[in-house]
Amino acid sequence: MKTDIFDRQWETFLVALDGGVATLTFNRPDRLNAMSLTMREELGDFFLNLARETDVRCLIVTGAGRAFSAGGDINDFKATPEEMHDLMGRISHRWFKALWALPQIVITAVNGIAAGGGANLALSGDIVLASEAAAFAQTFQKIGLVPDLGGAFLLPRLIGPQRAKEMMLLGDKVSAEDAYRMGMVNRIVPAEQLLDEARAIATRIAGISRKAATLTKRMVNRSFEQSMEEALDAEWMAQSFLFGTEASAEGVGAFLNKSKA
Repeated sequence: MKTDIFDRQWETFLVALDGGVATLTFNRPDRLNAMSLTMREELGDFFLNLARETDVRCLIVTGAGRAFSAGGDINDFKATPEEMHDLMGRISHRWFKALWALPQIVITAVNGIAAGGGANLALSGDIVLASEAAAFAQTFQKIGLVPDLGGAFLLPRLIGPQRAKEMMLLGDKVSAEDAYRMGMVNRIVPAEQLLDEARAIATRIAGISRKAATLTKRMVNRSFEQSMEEALDAEWMAQSFLFGTEASAEGVGAFLNKSKA
């Protein structure tokens, strides 16, 4: 189903579409791409509609300027506790849940500092690339808050609970090299090659079965809460479905004929 998300002029980010690969670039460089309420509302609209774009196979998320995202815009924290409670559920969780549930494969290309919610957004990617200038910081404790945007869910699964708690309680900056060593990112890429590398990976993913890619993503994400028996049931149902698709028939035929699908 086609939407107008690639024709619309978004206030807080830029979008581009090249074949089956979409790119979203946070565009508040003067604020280190901090997420304002306007940005959060726009992200919700964009991701909810992107899920319906069946021709888009992969999404790259990056930032303009020297930051990926500094997290929440502190100017929006002037609301009352009751208002903040409402805003988190109605706006922040709306867009993040939509991002997490996307059928497309998401590649985050972390070009600079990713702090607070920006760090957790970066780590939510299915594949995380970091430039040599990238750094990650869980800065919530500096303003008396707990990690949001799934941080307490994502980080322990990537680096273990002890390291996750150290990052969250101390708020120290973690370099790209240390993030790679700990398992937070897939690859470190020279800054000038970051988007080229992201596009190369995205193009490869766009060339495989859309249904198989989406089901692989969902099975891995849901495996965090499943038993082995539940995981086996999930793969059984997915595999049975995929065996009947044209992509599978073409792939099996090409393998047997020693040709390229």
